[in-house]
Amino acid sequence: MSNLPRLGRFELVRKIAAGGMAEIFLARQWGAGGFFRDVVIKRLFKHLAEHPQQLRMFQDEGRLLSELSHPNIPQVYDVGFADAHWYIAMEHVEGPTLADLWHSGARNGQPMPMQVAIAVILQICEALHHAHERSDHGQRPLRIVHRDVTPQNMMITRDGVAKLMDFGVALTAARRETAGAVRGTFAYMAPEQVRARPLDKRADVFALGVVLYELTTGTRLYRGPDVQIMTQVVEQDVPPPSSRVPDYPQDLEEVVLATLQRDRSRRTPSAAHLAWKLEELAMRYGMLVGPRAIARYVSQSMPAEPVQEDELAMVPSQFSLAESLPPEPVVQEYDDPGMLDDLQLLSMPPETYDAESPPDLLDLPHEPERHSQPLPLVAPKALMEAWDARRPGPDDLEVDVELLDAGLDDLLDAGHPPPADAMGLGDDSNDGLVLDGFDDDHQKEAKRPVVLLGAPKSKTNRPPGGHEYMSELERRLAEDEDDS
Repeated sequence: MSNLPRLGRFELVRKIAAGGMAEIFLARQWGAGGFFRDVVIKRLFKHLAEHPQQLRMFQDEGRLLSELSHPNIPQVYDVGFADAHWYIAMEHVEGPTLADLWHSGARNGQPMPMQVAIAVILQICEALHHAHERSDHGQRPLRIVHRDVTPQNMMITRDGVAKLMDFGVALTAARRETAGAVRGTFAYMAPEQVRARPLDKRADVFALGVVLYELTTGTRLYRGPDVQIMTQVVEQDVPPPSSRVPDYPQDLEEVVLATLQRDRSRRTPSAAHLAWKLEELAMRYGMLVGPRAIARYVSQSMPAEPVQEDELAMVPSQFSLAESLPPEPVVQEYDDPGMLDDLQLLSMPPETYDAESPPDLLDLPHEPERHSQPLPLVAPKALMEAWDARRPGPDDLEVDVELLDAGLDDLLDAGHPPPADAMGLGDDSNDGLVLDGFDDDHQKEAKRPVVLLGAPKSKTNRPPGGHEYMSELERRLAEDEDDS
């Protein structure tokens, strides 16, 4: 029996973090038949449970998350009360926050590439768009405004999936607050949010624009005491990113500045519009902005150190697995006379290869009657080296007269590939593959196989984030680390 503390039916493994309202635990939920899963428990502080407004906000967060179903938003499993604590049980997202990932890359001399930053923002755009447009079970718009879109509230899994966290201060049509309530982080607030004006989804777009600005320039947009930050947000236009990073792409700068307009009537109207603009930019420059790009950067800047828990493993250890194996490997013999020798060699399990004394591949038996014995095995590397050393070049090809005289059916029965002319392919030239009757003009010009390539990129459309940009970004990140 485990000695870990419990909260109802959950086993609390360790404390992860604590905030102003609650503390966060990694927990384990157990079921029948050895079932278990890791979850995150958000536990409200006891003294706040005595305040109706704080308790209602906590309960509303759990219910609000239960209305959302999206891969970029953590799933809620349960909201309950146990052992004198209110709690929310939700999906365990394993990985760093975007803020931790950004600062780790800066410290390690690996600033976040532009395509990775855009890939993260694209996924958060999808999460916000889902929340903004969601309706409840009565098909009434929830009109959710997150109000706290910050790098600290974005988590990145090691599979490259970005998750938008913490809807604790979200504004919805189901929960109206009195005028003057300002909630969120000042450095990521829109001007109307600082002024405590009515909010809509464009306030979250502004906050996401601040995050994109900081990721791609390597500097904080707003810094200083809260009063100074609030003054800058309300009264000052945002300095162009190119004023901080000279090699900053102009079209990306236009996208960023459109999200940071102080007049929200001129601002990018929704997270979906921002995602559309970023996708167009990524396609124009040929940038890879999928989860693989994010996952690779996470593995480089923050290598994983998984905790080994053998008592919970489903796969037996190597020692136990070795005891369950048969004493000798079983080698299957292939008696099919039509099996090609080289295909048979390549299809064998790697552990049965004998690389010490590979046979001469061109001396292997080819007659059907000699296939009754298993062919000697050779490692793929030796196979490739032997073939490269012995295969003929373009000038060494000769026409086998005997094969041409033989009938096509006899050739197929004998296991030989038919000559090109027997299939109606090409002329007497061996330099390329020509389709007979496809295009006579092109047949005369065909000298080598056709390879389809993408259209050459113009020099003006070279992918952003080159050497000059990354060097400047790294310098900016170092300055930002020193200042902080």
